[in-house]
Amino acid sequence: GIELIRQARREYPQLDGVFCTNDDLAVGAAFECQRLGLKVPDDMAIAGFHGHDIGQVMEPRLASVLTPRERMGSIGAERLLARIRGESVTPKMLDLGFTLSPGGSI
Repeated sequence: GIELIRQARREYPQLDGVFCTNDDLAVGAAFECQRLGLKVPDDMAIAGFHGHDIGQVMEPRLASVLTPRERMGSIGAERLLARIRGESVTPKMLDLGFTLSPGGSI
């Protein structure tokens, strides 16, 4: 996240927000903004993905897309074992949904 903010600000000096592919990067980006004296979300809006605990307890609370990771892992393991046993797995795609957590970082 630190390098993400540095590189993005070099390439796009007017940048005022980032959406990170995971909350770990987003938290790192928020820490780098703090080091640079940028206020989140006033100077830089930051959003993440997955709803990791650290993003939910930082200040301001990280905006994030919450995913059902435990359920995804369980279903993935069940399907993998079924395939190993030679069983057909259907449907091939599942929509397990998501929840938006607006937090205070956007």
